[in-house]
Amino acid sequence: MSAADGGLGRSAHRQRSGTVKRKRWGGLRQQWKLLGLFEIDEQHEFYSLTCMMKEGLAAASQSTIDNAPRNELSDEDYRLEVTQIHKDFTMETFAGPVFSLLRGALGVSEQEYQQSLSSGSCYLQFISNSKSKADFFLTNDKRFFLKTQNKREIKFLLSNLKIYMEHLKRFPHSLLVKFLGVHRIKIPHRRKKYFIVMQSVFYPDDRINARYDIKGCEVSRWTEPAPEGSHIIVVLKDLNFEGQYISLERQRAWLLQQVEIDTHFLRRLNVLDYSLLLAHQPLHHDERHQSLSFASLIMRAKNYKTEAPFWWD
Repeated sequence: MSAADGGLGRSAHRQRSGTVKRKRWGGLRQQWKLLGLFEIDEQHEFYSLTCMMKEGLAAASQSTIDNAPRNELSDEDYRLEVTQIHKDFTMETFAGPVFSLLRGALGVSEQEYQQSLSSGSCYLQFISNSKSKADFFLTNDKRFFLKTQNKREIKFLLSNLKIYMEHLKRFPHSLLVKFLGVHRIKIPHRRKKYFIVMQSVFYPDDRINARYDIKGCEVSRWTEPAPEGSHIIVVLKDLNFEGQYISLERQRAWLLQQVEIDTHFLRRLNVLDYSLLLAHQPLHHDERHQSLSFASLIMRAKNYKTEAPFWWD
């Protein structure tokens, strides 16, 4: 065999290998679509990207740990862009001191944040029924959500970050989603990838047995539930919730008022597409007790992070 023949043989082998790998990945992807949540291992198409996210976030949070931000924010903090260079990519962190202050206000230490986002365990991918083209990832402990965004969405968030922070400061029990970081990854010869980090409202999920995404309309708002006894994670919609109700009792006035305040804030920003995320979980004995104080409920919500926030699509 000539050198040319050997080259062709190797090329054909690589082609077959690539085809087999694509077929294998396609088959796994079809299975994973049914599961909704799965680990991003070395065979996954997003493995390289999520490894870069973890490495970049570890360095960004370490920078915050080493240089503790001030308690008072300046206009410059909202415009700040910090670039960190890594072996195969660079990552930019936008308005780092602002998000660090918010994380602290929510009781999330920088060490906890770093440990969760950059642990040795694989990220999880969540296959949602959202119509957006965004990719959703979860840290392995399911504490934080990461979502890819386009440049326009990131620009919108950053341009309204100051009034968003003012809203949360004025209404500490706001149901709005808590944004914890905004970043951009640059990989040579590839498109820039923007992503945000959010607090997962379904953490911890040990007791959760149903999740709902409520928009207040009925068109295309039904999702086929998972088979009974299945571990498949499915986020249900408005029509799935039909015939059920939530007993708010003494908390009704407060909750409805906060919903009204938050929706008014979103109207100010001309945000039209948002949802109310709900989770159902069995109650502990003390949670069923009628005399349980609102302060106790707030503390339990703070500890379990199971409040139902608005989610911006």
